[in-house]
Amino acid sequence: MPKEYYLKYGGVKFVNNVPPEQINEFVAGLSEQKRSSLYEVAKELWEHGLITIREGEFTTIDDEMYDAQK
Repeated sequence: MPKEYYLKYGGVKFVNNVPPEQINEFVAGLSEQKRSSLYEVAKELWEHGLITIREGEFTTIDDEMYDAQK
């Protein structure tokens, strides 16, 4: 099973459908306007089948800040 990740500022769970290098190459080819928005990047990756978004699965907890959020 692929490793699951969270979009850091959106809290949405997703899995990669392709290697990270392919995702990086795809994102580098997006317009500057689309790259400036995490939402637009995730939307493009999802629409092109490069990631699968786990609908309904999200968190607002940032693991790096967990202790500060208690």
